[in-house]
Amino acid sequence: MAGHASIGPLRVVSGEGGVAAPYYVLPFDRDGLCTGPLTRDRCVGEAEEASDVFLFSHGWNNDWAAAASQYGRFITSYLTLRRREWPRPGRDYRPLLAGVHWPSTALVAPWERGPKIAGAVERSGSVIDEVTALGESLGVKDRQRLYDLADRDRLDDVRARDLAELLAPLLADEGQDELGRAGVSGADDLLGIWARLSRPPVSSSGGFIDEPTDQPVEETPFPAPTVAGGLGWLDPRNAVRVATVLLMKDRAGVVGSRGVADLLAALCRTQARIHLIGHSYGAKVILSALCAPSSVPRPVDSVLLLQPAVSCYCFATKVAGDDHPGGYHAAVERCVQPIVTTFSRKDVPLTSLFHWAVRRRSDLGEVRIAGVPSRYAALGGYGPQGREDETAVIQPVAPPERYAFGKPIVAIQADEMIGGHGDVTGEACAWALLNQVMHDG
Repeated sequence: MAGHASIGPLRVVSGEGGVAAPYYVLPFDRDGLCTGPLTRDRCVGEAEEASDVFLFSHGWNNDWAAAASQYGRFITSYLTLRRREWPRPGRDYRPLLAGVHWPSTALVAPWERGPKIAGAVERSGSVIDEVTALGESLGVKDRQRLYDLADRDRLDDVRARDLAELLAPLLADEGQDELGRAGVSGADDLLGIWARLSRPPVSSSGGFIDEPTDQPVEETPFPAPTVAGGLGWLDPRNAVRVATVLLMKDRAGVVGSRGVADLLAALCRTQARIHLIGHSYGAKVILSALCAPSSVPRPVDSVLLLQPAVSCYCFATKVAGDDHPGGYHAAVERCVQPIVTTFSRKDVPLTSLFHWAVRRRSDLGEVRIAGVPSRYAALGGYGPQGREDETAVIQPVAPPERYAFGKPIVAIQADEMIGGHGDVTGEACAWALLNQVMHDG
């Protein structure tokens, strides 16, 4: 990528009071390998001279330009607030900014397109891109078979199983999450997910989920469709889109646990305060980086999760209906300040769609949920569950009023500050971060 050619920072951000912050963007591939190792090493070296390091991660469907734009808008909001509300820091303040860039754009989560996900009957370029991206991980023969199946208007049970047999190994391979739990266990598991999402065909759309619904979600066992009396029919475009959701969710964990974890460990060996910020699947990236290692050099100073697309039981001491803790329960002990997360009823993807797509057994508790409408709900839609005694649910405040972060987990009920899944780069979210930075601890 052209933006990654330089070994040094992408640019230097100027702030109030002569404060200048080097701004790095650090690229990782789908396996968590840093593709700019010299830039990463330069960033870590410069962090030795910083007082505060801000490590960001974007979510899915962000190419280089989109990720850089999102980071830029958030930084601008933060700088505007700092000039106004903290123009002369009362402590040593020499910030460094580091944005993670990971490959999330080839495979597009369906809810990125809004409530009407499936679109028109005709083939769209985005679906073709998704099929091509999935096919890149297959051999030539299997890839051609995938293209043949995906190009049909619908699949009977035999062809649906054929498609599941092709795709399930991809999800099982990338589905080894940061705690070693498997993803899709096989074709039956994937067919079960598709069965939950299948609807009779309609004339105007293929219908992954046509509209948000306020109806309660019924918890039922995972079905295992068979050729006889199984799915009956399947729109392959919807099947591909479900697979992309699962694959990108797993990829965020891989990038975090295998790549960003090493970066974070190196940063934690400096004397700087470490602030982690993640949006959507970017929350999974940073939480995986923080929790995957068996130990960390020291706790980070703060964690801010903006509409996180992870399980609402991820911090739980015990996941509902199970005996194991949430996959990120260790994050609380690995952060000096309370972990702060936003959740909003206006986030349609995370309140109405997420829990339908991520229904593998391994998704329960992140382990890789939605109990609150169901056991598979998203943290950014319904707030943290399973650790109620240690969680404070609060309303947002506007500057100059300061947040009173009390309990180890703080959930900001953000209906009035976040109007949608991507609405996280304005003053309201930046104010939450600035409160963490101004913390005296």
